[in-house]
Amino acid sequence: MPDNNGLDDATAPYSGPKAVDPPDVEPRLEDDPDYVTRTKFLSLVALAGGGAMTAAIVVPIVGFAVAPTLEPEVLRWVDVGPLKDFPEGETSGIAVAGPAPESDRRVFVRRKDNKLIPIWNRCTHLGCPVNYSSGSDAFACPCHGGAYSSIGLVTAGPPARPLDRFDYKVVTPGGKDVELANAKDEDRLLIGRPYSIDEDEQPFELKGPGEPVTGVLRNLYPTPGA
Repeated sequence: MPDNNGLDDATAPYSGPKAVDPPDVEPRLEDDPDYVTRTKFLSLVALAGGGAMTAAIVVPIVGFAVAPTLEPEVLRWVDVGPLKDFPEGETSGIAVAGPAPESDRRVFVRRKDNKLIPIWNRCTHLGCPVNYSSGSDAFACPCHGGAYSSIGLVTAGPPARPLDRFDYKVVTPGGKDVELANAKDEDRLLIGRPYSIDEDEQPFELKGPGEPVTGVLRNLYPTPGA
């Protein structure tokens, strides 16, 4: 007869370990890489808004600074008066007012030995207006001590190159081109596009203040209109 411990009695209740279903475990939303919490969403919105505001401020400033360097000179021919206003052997200062704001500038017209040189009064160091002294027949910048010869070549100070010049032509009152050597007092002087020069008076495309026209440093600056 079997003992009465319940192990062999089919009618006795089972008291051993029971199999149970594991509890339902829902996945954490934070573990989903595609899930965006409220805090994360607000952070992204703040970053995007800050970036947009920064771009709105910085882009116009950069554009304003770079555009004048990259835009080509648009000055057209400007009639500055009859040749009699520019006597032989003298350097005459005139204010040029052209058809566009870019045309407004001051020019020194040097006429000597049957040669005419229109010189821009913009210092090539930082753009300050230079002064002409008839006593020394030279140009000087009051800002940082730049000094130039009678034809605008650098003689002292920090300027990167000689003073810039302008194209010019002489025309009859009827508008026909005429050589300076054959011109009359009533013929008209026209000032055109500015350009830069080196110490040998060789012409280059116009450069901005501080920009050299020769040497390694010239590669640091873009060519206007390029």
